[in-house]
Amino acid sequence: MTIKTTFALALTAAVGLAACDGTTNKATPERLEALRTEGINPDRRAKEDQRFANTLARANSIAEVNADFGQSAVDNPANAALPDLLQNALERNTDIGRAAQNINRADAERLNAIFGYLPQVSANFTRTQVRSRVISSDNAVFQLGTATYGVTTMGATVTQPLVNVSRIFAIQTATTARTIAEVRYIAAVQKAIFDTTDTYLAAAASKMRMQEYQTRGASLGRQAATEMGLADSGLASDQARRALLSEQGQVQSDYALEAANYAQLLGRLSALTGTAISGVGAVSAPGGISGTEGRMSVAQAVALAEKNNPEILAIAMSVVEADLARKGAMAADFGPVVDAFANIERETRGGSRFGGGSKTQEMTAGVQVTIPLFNARGDGLRTLNANVDLRSAVVDYHATRRELETRIAMTLERMKQLSTASGQLSQAYRAAQANVQSERDLVASGQSNDLVLAARQRLASQLQVQAEVQRVEYLRAWNELQYLTGALNTNALR
Repeated sequence: MTIKTTFALALTAAVGLAACDGTTNKATPERLEALRTEGINPDRRAKEDQRFANTLARANSIAEVNADFGQSAVDNPANAALPDLLQNALERNTDIGRAAQNINRADAERLNAIFGYLPQVSANFTRTQVRSRVISSDNAVFQLGTATYGVTTMGATVTQPLVNVSRIFAIQTATTARTIAEVRYIAAVQKAIFDTTDTYLAAAASKMRMQEYQTRGASLGRQAATEMGLADSGLASDQARRALLSEQGQVQSDYALEAANYAQLLGRLSALTGTAISGVGAVSAPGGISGTEGRMSVAQAVALAEKNNPEILAIAMSVVEADLARKGAMAADFGPVVDAFANIERETRGGSRFGGGSKTQEMTAGVQVTIPLFNARGDGLRTLNANVDLRSAVVDYHATRRELETRIAMTLERMKQLSTASGQLSQAYRAAQANVQSERDLVASGQSNDLVLAARQRLASQLQVQAEVQRVEYLRAWNELQYLTGALNTNALR
C-alpha cells in the first residue's frame, strides 16, 4: 500500500468520524429553545397519540388492565368507611397492579430459562444469483467457464443441550425470582393496606381538630358578642372583647391550616384507593390493642418480623438468587458444554461453470464439546461481577433488617409515650369536666356567669379532642407495628 493510498484512507476515516460525531449532537440551542416554547411538533404528537390510542384499544390482555385500572375515580360518600376504602385499594391500587404484572414477568422469564435447555430449531432459506466468469486459468476446462445461474439453498438445524450447568442454574435462579415476585406482591398489598389505613386515621384526626376549632371559634365569637354588649352598658371594657377576637382569629387561622392538611390527606387517600373521597368517617379501635407495647418486647417483634414481614423475606430470597446467579456465572466461565446437533441442507443450482445444474442434499449430525479455558466469550469473567452482586445482596439484607429493628423499637417507644400522653390527657379532661360542672352550679346559684362557664367548657372540649386525637395516633402506631411485623390485613380495623 502506497503512502498516498494510506493518507487517502486516513482522511476518509477522519471525515467519517467527524460525520458520526455530528449525528450525535443534534440538540442545538435553537432546537431546544423551540421545544421549550412550542413543545413537540404537532404532527408527530398527533401520530404518537393515535398509536397510543390504538395500543390501548387492543382486545388482548391490555383490555383487562384497562378494565381494572382505566376507570375514572369512583365517588364515595362524604363519610367513607375504612373497610370499603381498603377493598377499593386492593382492586384499584396501581402499586398492587404493578406487582401482579411483575409476577407475570417472572413467570415469562422462568419459561424462557426453561427454553434454554430445550431443543433449538431453526430453518433457513437462501436464494442467490451467481455470475461466474473465469479471468485466467491454465486449465483448459476452466477456460470455458462462464455462466449465470440461480442457487436455492434450504436447510434446518437442531441443537440439543446435553450438559450445560449454567442454564440449569439459570432455571433455578428464575424460579427463585418468581417466588420473590410473589412475596413482593404480598408486600405491595400490605403496604397499600398500611398506607390507606394510616392516611385514613391521619385524616380522621385532622377532621377532629377541625371540628374542635369550629366549636371553639363559635364559642369565642358568642363570648365576644356578649362582651361587646357588656361594654356598651359600661359593665366591661373593650380590652377583654379584643382579646377574645384575637383568640378567635388565631383559631380561625388554625382551622384554615388544618383544612388544607385535611384536603391533602384526602387527595392522598384518593390516589391510594382509586376513588374520589370527600370525607372520612369515625374511627373505632379494635378491642384488646391497648397496652400492646407492654406485652411485646422489641426482640419478640423483630422475631415476628423476620418470620412474617414480606420485605425481609424478599430481601433474604434475593441473597439466594444472587448466590444462584454466582454459581451460574462460574459454570458459564469454566464449565464444559456438550451439545448434540443435526443439520440438513438441500441446494439447487440452476447451472455451473461447466453448463450443467445440480441438486444436492447434505446431512450432518454430531456432538460438540466446548470447554472454556480463558476469556472464552471475549468479555472477561462473569464470576467477578457475580461475587460483588452477592456481597451487595447480603449488605442489603443486613441494612433492611437493621432498619426494621430500628423502626420497630421506635414504634414501640412511640406507643409507650402515646399511652402515657393519652392517660394524662384523659385525667386532665376529667378534671376540666369537673370544673365545668362546678362552674355550672355556681352559675345556677348566681355566684358566677356564663362567660366563665364558656371558657371552662372550651378548655374541656379542647382537652377531649386532644385525648381523642392521641388515641387515634396510638392506633396509627399500632397499625405501623402490625405492618412491620407482617401481621397487617384488611380486617385489622373493621
